[in-house]
Amino acid sequence: MPLQEEMSRALAKYIKKKDFQRAIGITENAEIEFLAQGEYNLNYLLKDGEDKFVIRLNLGSQMDLDDQIGYEFYALEQLAPSGVTPRPYYLDNSEEELPYGMLVMEYLPGRPLDYQRDLKKAAEVLAGVHEVEIAQNSILIEEKQPLNAIWDECDSLLDKYFKSELADPQVKEFLQKLKMDLKEKRKKEADIIELLPLSIVNTELNSANFLIDDKNDKAYLVDWEKPLITTPLQDLSIFMVPTTTLWKTNFIFNQGEKEEFLHHYLKARGLDAYYQEISSALELFNKFSAMRGISWSAMAWVEYQEPGRLIKNEDTFKTMDSYLKIDFLEMLFPQITL
Repeated sequence: MPLQEEMSRALAKYIKKKDFQRAIGITENAEIEFLAQGEYNLNYLLKDGEDKFVIRLNLGSQMDLDDQIGYEFYALEQLAPSGVTPRPYYLDNSEEELPYGMLVMEYLPGRPLDYQRDLKKAAEVLAGVHEVEIAQNSILIEEKQPLNAIWDECDSLLDKYFKSELADPQVKEFLQKLKMDLKEKRKKEADIIELLPLSIVNTELNSANFLIDDKNDKAYLVDWEKPLITTPLQDLSIFMVPTTTLWKTNFIFNQGEKEEFLHHYLKARGLDAYYQEISSALELFNKFSAMRGISWSAMAWVEYQEPGRLIKNEDTFKTMDSYLKIDFLEMLFPQITL
């Protein structure tokens, strides 16, 4: 039985528990419907008449956390004051009655982000997130040297590709040169890290993780699998690099669109005067964000072709495969030559 169907049946049984129904405020007539899958999670719609919730099952952790679903739940609790993230309602990380950690959160309506139409809304959502006050003794992982951390992560991710018999020798050589190039550039991190105060950042900002509610003129950011406390430059960069925009669409920012987005963001935060410094810092940060997108894709490209993977998405594999072509890599990193 496919995992998606197996978990649908398990959840249909789980939601009949009286204590769960009381905790969420639903009746025995509530129903489960499959909603969407990510690389490390399954998401279901919990419906009870007009009331809707999202149930999220966690199948693995990109951050190597023992309690990934608890980490996500805590992040959503901290982000609730922003008004642009789903409110968390229920957590079961015991894995006793379900084989995976589970949370229930607010269902938010909307369509995926359209880069050409919604840059201002996306900028305002990120500004709202980044202005949330960080709780004292927060359990969220704090990263004060993000460029170094990204490089180290990429080093680990690429190792799987480099060791695989499936790796393209030319691509492997390119990525090895890229590693050495950015190993030197990360030394410039000290020059940019204090431009903006630390914030809770999302780190995974593809267009499908934004919801645009045209009816009510609202926008939201809904996927909080890998939040960190670090410089907001990381989110701004991830949002704009081609490895993010091409993940679900065929859009690549031109210079004018980059400027438009950044101006909207800084205006929303009252930081217009810092445009030049932040724009310059992003030119450096973008190289590392793009490297992370490529490195993760290289790792997952190998992993997808190994037996035993719980979730496989053909469109995801095609996108990753397109990222591992020399023409694309040369476009993304023109400073590297073979």
